[in-house]
Amino acid sequence: MNTSPLLPEDLRWVVCPVCHQPLESQPESIRCTGCLRRYPLVDGIPVLLADRTL
Repeated sequence: MNTSPLLPEDLRWVVCPVCHQPLESQPESIRCTGCLRRYPLVDGIPVLLADRTL
């Protein structure tokens, strides 16, 4: 399975489900630029659920 890191352009249409601010890719997670929540990556797919934040 290809688990290449997400590129910034992959997240251009996706926002934080809690505060609706942009997201940025990090090596092991996706971080919200507004509320600073971090969402896990599972097999390269971001899990954007508020109750699963890191």
